[in-house]
Amino acid sequence: MINEDTQAAITVEGLTKRYGELAAVDDLSFSVRRGAVTGFLGPNGAGKTTALKAIVGIARPTAGRAIIHGTPVGAAHPDARLLGVYIEPTGAHPGRSAHNHLRSLAALAGLPADRVDEVLELVGLAQAARRRVGTYSTGMRQRLGLAAALLGDPAILVLDEPLNGLDPQGIRWLRTFLRERAAAGGTVSFGVDCPNLA
Repeated sequence: MINEDTQAAITVEGLTKRYGELAAVDDLSFSVRRGAVTGFLGPNGAGKTTALKAIVGIARPTAGRAIIHGTPVGAAHPDARLLGVYIEPTGAHPGRSAHNHLRSLAALAGLPADRVDEVLELVGLAQAARRRVGTYSTGMRQRLGLAAALLGDPAILVLDEPLNGLDPQGIRWLRTFLRERAAAGGTVSFGVDCPNLA
């Protein structure tokens, strides 16, 4: 029997993703412990985003597999309470408000509508919630993407380049927020470009 306190939140085994002759990810294996903040570091084009997509089930791996809380990805129905993901742009129509965008996502996930106001407050968008997304800055769109990932108050957050577009105050806020989430038992994994590693 697996001890729930020590079981990895995410386990990746021999993950490979090929596009024709190009191996975007090649035989990647690792685990992420529960209650940790884990960064995927590397230069642009290193395969971080592709790996994250395969881990959460957005992209189908060519070989290998990812396991989330003991269940292989693809073997269970998506659950916003287990996994919150922000990898691609928000997908919000520029003419819709952030509030209406999140209400639609909450309804699709079977989540209560009042959770929308909670996450907007949490990410600092409460005052701009009724504005059209098309008027948002890059940093505000990042916050909206994070709000969408947080709708289900998930055990695991997977984020790609979450600091992009944030001002220094926003970066400090997000770092503190992610540390506090991990300290409370949540798990956070994210990709970050590090050009100097090239």
